[in-house]
This record gives sequence, C-alpha cells and structure tokens, in this order.
Amino acid sequence: MNKNHIATVALILVLVALVVLKSKDGFTLGGLAEKDGKQASSPNVIGQNTILRYNLTMDPRNSSEAAKLYYARREQLIRSFHGDEQVDHVMKNLKSGKNLIRWIGKARRQEQIEAVPLIAELLNHEDEGVRRVAAQVLCWFGDKRGFDFVMSKMEGPESDKWWSDFEKDFASQKPTEYLPRIKALLKSKAASRVEVYVIAKVLAQLGDAESAKYLLPVIEREPHMAVETILKLADVRDSTVTSLMRKLSSKSSAERFKHAADVVLANQGDTAAQQRLMETARRVISLPQPENPDGTYKPGLRPAMIGEETPAWDGNAFFALEKGMEVVDPALAVPVLRDIAIRAENVRFSETAIKLLAKIGDEPARNALWEAARSIQARKRPFEDRIFTPTGKALMLFNDATSESLAATMFSGDKHTMKVSQFLAETRGWDGLFKLELFY
Repeated sequence: MNKNHIATVALILVLVALVVLKSKDGFTLGGLAEKDGKQASSPNVIGQNTILRYNLTMDPRNSSEAAKLYYARREQLIRSFHGDEQVDHVMKNLKSGKNLIRWIGKARRQEQIEAVPLIAELLNHEDEGVRRVAAQVLCWFGDKRGFDFVMSKMEGPESDKWWSDFEKDFASQKPTEYLPRIKALLKSKAASRVEVYVIAKVLAQLGDAESAKYLLPVIEREPHMAVETILKLADVRDSTVTSLMRKLSSKSSAERFKHAADVVLANQGDTAAQQRLMETARRVISLPQPENPDGTYKPGLRPAMIGEETPAWDGNAFFALEKGMEVVDPALAVPVLRDIAIRAENVRFSETAIKLLAKIGDEPARNALWEAARSIQARKRPFEDRIFTPTGKALMLFNDATSESLAATMFSGDKHTMKVSQFLAETRGWDGLFKLELFY
C-alpha cells in the first residue's frame, strides 16, 4: 500500500471520527466562533478579497462542515509527508499518561482534533501543570470546556494562580459571549486592585469601553506598566481614552509612552499619530547588521542583555514598526514597509515588514511584496536567505500566477512547505501562516 493510498484511507477514517466527535462531550467543531454561520474572529481580510487565496467558507472557525474537512486535510498532509507515526504517537502518548504537557502541545501544533476529548479529560488531572496546559489548548481549539474551566478558576479563591492564563486565553481567542460573566467577575473582585486590573485588560481587548475607567488610572499611577496598559486600550472607543492618549503623545517625557499612545490614536484614524509612527519606524532602515557572515557579532554591536540599546538596535523604532505600522492607513503604510523590506541593512526588520505587508493583503501590498521578493532573490544583503521562507509564505496568500512563481523561488524547491502554506492561506489566512505557530 503506497503513501498516497494510506493518506486517503486516513482521510476517510478522520472524517468518520470527526462526525462522531461532533456529537460527543458537548464539543462543536468550529468552536465558539461558530455563530449564525459567521466566525467571531476572521483573518485580516475584508469580505471575500478576490486577490487572496483565503476563502471564508473553508475556514474551520466558520462552520462544522468546514472544520471537518479542514482537520481531515491537515492530518492527511502530515501523514503523507511525515508518516503515520507523527500523528499516531500523539494519541498513543496522550493515552499513556506520560509526558502529557509535551503531547498536549504537539496535538495543538498539529491541530489533532481527535485528541480534544482526551485533552478535556485532563482537566481533572492531579497535576496542576497538566490541567493548565489542557485548558489552554482547549481554549485554542475554541472548546467551551476550556473557557469554562479557566473562568471557574478565576471565580474561585486561588484566582491569582490563573491571571496569566485568563488574559492569554480570553484576549487571544476573544470569546465575546463571555462578556457578561467577565463583567460579573470584575464586580466580585472589586476589593482587589490588582485583580481588577487583570480583568479590565481582558475586557479592553474584547473592546469593552467600561474597561477604560479601570485602566486609565493605572497608566498615570504605574509608569512601569504604562506601555502594556496603553496597548490594551487600542480597540476601546471612548473619549476619555482618546483624551489621555493625546496628552501622553504630546507631553510625555518618555518616547516609549508617546509611541504607545500614538498606536492607540493611529488605530482611531489620527493621521498625525500615523505620520509619527512611520517616521520612527523608518529609522530601522539604517541600523547596521550586527553579525558577521560567520554568525559572530561585530565589535560593539552585541547587546549585554535583551533589548539593550546599541548602534544596531533602536527599541523605539522597532516598536513603531512592529506595533505601529499595523494600525497605519494601508495607503500610507505600504510604501514605508516596502522600503524597509528592501533596504533595511538588518534583514530581521525586513522580515517584520514583509509579514505586515502580507497582513495588509491588498493589491499595493502584494506589488510591494513582488518587489521585495525580487530584491531578496538577488541576495544583495547578508543573511537574505534567512527570509526566503517568510517571503514565500507571504506570497502564498495571494491567488495569482506571479505571486505563486515568486513563492516557488523563495521556497527553493521545498514543495511540502509550499503546499501546506497554500492550504493554510486558503483556510486560515494570515493567521495560519504567521500567528498560530502550526506544525508543517
């Protein structure tokens, strides 16, 4: 029996298993996002953008039917390239009860939906670390049992142990149906200033305006927490938020506070804030490459600690690039990102610009990626080979012959990575290629 035949048989078996899974344990394929045929959080596309491969009807978060087909195809791709053991070992080891944290993580990266019932059982495991990771992965799959478990811990007497999990799981997945329960939690924890802060950050990331009255005082009271807190307010539309951001942007003595405030203002359409972010982001272009061709650091360019300012590292400029350019009007952002992608002396910054161009996903961004790919292909800068694959993935988001041809060059003959990238571009969009950290 050849590999293709085995993979086909596996696909049929997975589809049968998924039909059974849908009816068990209260788990719905498509997760919490399945509401009236629409997904709660879609990739960065507007409507059905015809220049992109992404197809909403194929997204596993869109419907149970799409989820069945998606997860079956994911397993088939893994089996056909890596062999059956890559998949079967996960299930076998989850059942064995050994090294559970490792195998739960593998199930997530490989998106093995048939592992979800086993992972759900681990919410009752004696080891708190196992329970914690099981809840995280269930939330990642959009399984209500994961969110309910974390909420029950937050509502309990030892909620402080679950603050980081609560924020990560709820802010990343944005299950807005939990808003009433989270607001009730906030009221019940009113006596704890720290706990109120944690809960308010999650509310802010769910776009709830009520969070502002709890977070704004923290910005002025706790300077060391200000940047993180400011960024949590990016999606909150409230006049008090706008007023404080304008004050910080114009009067703050710390550049990092100004840039964080500008991110919030830029996201509200403030063109002056967008211009400031673009000007700051452009500074990465002239930062020198800190490494020699052999990977050793050039004299004076190795930081003593992560984030230390050196002639090769400008933290404020990188912040403006990574956090700021994402909220700048695409018509303004694309030319700046194109220049960084092609001209930055350090290709690390080029890679960030390429991912942001891919996230914008319109025709000018695609054309800028074409230019960047052709420039990278010429290998004019040191270490350009490091960004071949990210550039190939970015191009695979677009549904045209030129993008596919350039992507094939960037993948340098790696047909498997190209095939999986195309599948993820069609079904998950930008998130699948650059955010979800999926196994190929």
